[in-house]
Amino acid sequence: MTKNTIHLLKWYVVAAFFVGLLLFGLVSALLRGDSPVIFEIAFGILVAVLIMLRTRQKALLLFREPTPDRAIAYYHNSTRRIPNGKAMAAYLSAFAAVLYGDFDRAREELTAVNWTVTPPMYQGFEVYIRSLLSIFQTKNYAEALQFAKEARDLCEVSGKFQGAKTSRAAFDANIAVCNLLLGDSGPELLAQINSAAKTLPGVSPAISAWALATYHSGAGRPDVAEGYIAVVRRLLPHSVCLKDLSLSAK
Repeated sequence: MTKNTIHLLKWYVVAAFFVGLLLFGLVSALLRGDSPVIFEIAFGILVAVLIMLRTRQKALLLFREPTPDRAIAYYHNSTRRIPNGKAMAAYLSAFAAVLYGDFDRAREELTAVNWTVTPPMYQGFEVYIRSLLSIFQTKNYAEALQFAKEARDLCEVSGKFQGAKTSRAAFDANIAVCNLLLGDSGPELLAQINSAAKTLPGVSPAISAWALATYHSGAGRPDVAEGYIAVVRRLLPHSVCLKDLSLSAK
């Protein structure tokens, strides 16, 4: 059993315990015909779902701000009480900083954490940020590819875990983007990145869309590129991705 699996199982055990308590209370209330308790439990579930949806929407809205400041503050505040919260806050904050082109701040966030004592998947998050820094700051795409592969390997978990397939798709998309930037433009690779630009959660599709916009602009297909630029503009209107596209168009 890998360290990542053990780490995630701890979360699942806690979650299963609380879900079990909730189901026990609901079944007991149904057997007793206790309508007020049933209503309270149902209302609690609804509130939890709404909070989760609101959190996701808020994260998307924060990336429409002109600077990463609010997103970084949000990540630091929202992860304080979770296990490895400091590492998660650093990863998410560095991610936001990179996307805004604030590379020094991203590196500051990373250096504030001793990643060697965290589970492998968190080390993979840190390496993933270094891959993005190699893409957007140093333009060293070979190095970015090396980091991208290392990040995927460090974050490897069983596909049975919820979200594991989506996470794998995101890491694979980053590898594909690096390969595209290195000159590989095969149809399967383009299809993979195009799928990522449409299906990945959060603002991650913007990175794949940026890569495809860059590729099609360079290939003399500005109309195709514009469709991907629209994705970047919708998700990250003030990002380094748009700045890069503006520079490449000049």
